[in-house]
Amino acid sequence: MKTKLRKIGNSSGIILSKRILEQLDIEENDELKLAVKDGKILIEKVSEGRANWKEQFLQAGSVTDHDLEMTFSNQFDEEEWTW
Repeated sequence: MKTKLRKIGNSSGIILSKRILEQLDIEENDELKLAVKDGKILIEKVSEGRANWKEQFLQAGSVTDHDLEMTFSNQFDEEEWTW
């Protein structure tokens, strides 16, 4: 795809086609990370951090459902704390 650099206020920008945005799973108002490497502009969607983390851990076999429900307690919690 070819595009031209356009004036947008005091800045410049480019228009990305719907097809390219769909291929990258980018939607309006998504946060993007821009970088320059070897004279090229790299654009990538900022990941949503821990989105789907439980499914990813289970799929990787790193943990079990039981592990994800672990609780932490100590002597104070068990003997002195009033619930």
